[in-house]
Amino acid sequence: MSLAPTISPPVVWDRVVCGIDQSPASVQAALVAARLMPAAAALTLCAVVNPEVVEGGVFLDRTLMREAQAGLEQTQGEVGALHDSELHLREGPPIRRLLDELRAERATLVALGRHRRSRAAGIVLGSVATAMLHEAPCSVLIADRADAAPQEGEVVVGFDGSGGARRALAVGRELVGRLSLGLRVLVATGDASHPPTAGWREALDRGLAVTEDPWTAVEALTDASRSASVLIVGSRHLRGVPALSSVSERVAHRAGCPVLVVR
Repeated sequence: MSLAPTISPPVVWDRVVCGIDQSPASVQAALVAARLMPAAAALTLCAVVNPEVVEGGVFLDRTLMREAQAGLEQTQGEVGALHDSELHLREGPPIRRLLDELRAERATLVALGRHRRSRAAGIVLGSVATAMLHEAPCSVLIADRADAAPQEGEVVVGFDGSGGARRALAVGRELVGRLSLGLRVLVATGDASHPPTAGWREALDRGLAVTEDPWTAVEALTDASRSASVLIVGSRHLRGVPALSSVSERVAHRAGCPVLVVR
């Protein structure tokens, strides 16, 4: 049985906001997003500076704003061969201001670097990636400085038959069709807390390359990410304490390739 024709790809790539914090990881996230976006999509590079007392009682003055602007312009230069972009420099609490930016731009994707802490105090910190995985109203792309911008290879979609997994698969289909990449569906069968839904096989086309992995979902997806071009997973929109055990968040922080969490 084919995937239900009523399931179409969620809008992901048409309005993308990248959080830039002068780290190599955030630059790489922008490069990955630029590589995956259609030419007609809108790309915004956004830095958020928090000019308050943040370390050792030292007040961060306008120097931070100049440094953040310079970082934005440098990143714009690096992604320019792949995609045009606009630069937005915001001031205030990083998580709140980035969420405001997503709403103002009606973003369909936010892209961020995977790292523990930014080099520049007061600019978007690594914790923002975790916050976006919990709170962003759109899909989330996480990449690391060691991740290559996907040009060839295999897109792996984590699938358990749920609505989120079906949305992830629809996005995966759109992506591989547009960029001529390979597609593999990964089903983890060894996770008692996140088992595949009954009848998940019937939700997939027979022609799809499907791998059943006896490990847990986090283990299977993390292992697959080491050789994948992009890893795509669905989101269950968990917030607060329940989100701490979500597969999508744990995989996004551990993966060895860019991770797209689809909403």
